[in-house]
Amino acid sequence: MERITVDLISSKEFTIENRGYSRQEVDEFLDDVCDEMERMEKEIQDLRQKNTAVREPAPAAAAPSAPTAGEESRFREILEMAAQVKEDTIRKAKEDAEAIRAKAEAEATERLDGLNEEKEALTAQVTQLKETAASYRKQFEALLQAQQEALEKAADLF
Repeated sequence: MERITVDLISSKEFTIENRGYSRQEVDEFLDDVCDEMERMEKEIQDLRQKNTAVREPAPAAAAPSAPTAGEESRFREILEMAAQVKEDTIRKAKEDAEAIRAKAEAEATERLDGLNEEKEALTAQVTQLKETAASYRKQFEALLQAQQEALEKAADLF
């Protein structure tokens, strides 16, 4: 799988389907994800630079010194904060995705229920029209039969 980057998220194109997600909401959410990734990448780069600066040997004149306990504690704290931010971002993204999915599912169910009700109403109308047509046909056939009988009686008169 390709590594996910800000550029990949920015350039990703999705197919458009009927009754899909709001394109604007998805774009806004992806923009927020990109912004957060950029911020995290900058923070990671800053931490790497600080880490490199701490690990680089001191100039030749000065003796190399190990990080103090306070510095090491601070670096661990920063790394823990970065890990927490990452976990929070992933959790929030999952929650948002689940909320979007649930909303779309509810809208689809609601729409399907409405279409089923509409189908039932139309089926009832068609049934009523068929019954009315059958009734008119019977009346017409009876009228024709009566006219035919009247013509036959009239033919006997001549």
